[in-house]
Amino acid sequence: SEVKALQEFLNAKGYTVASSGPGSSGNETTRFGALTKAALIKYQKAKGITPPAGYFGPKTRAAVSAD
Repeated sequence: SEVKALQEFLNAKGYTVASSGPGSSGNETTRFGALTKAALIKYQKAKGITPPAGYFGPKTRAAVSAD
């Protein structure tokens, strides 16, 4: 459920997980795969989080909470 919430957040903020199918807006999943990781890296880069590794660690959690 946390992955689904993350995908919903990323999609809503313009960091699209997928343009269609699983992971797309309204079709978020509970799977943390390559598309979710790529969208998370884009978010991390935009927020200046280093390294932008695609992991949902403390720095990224803080940025998401602030958004």
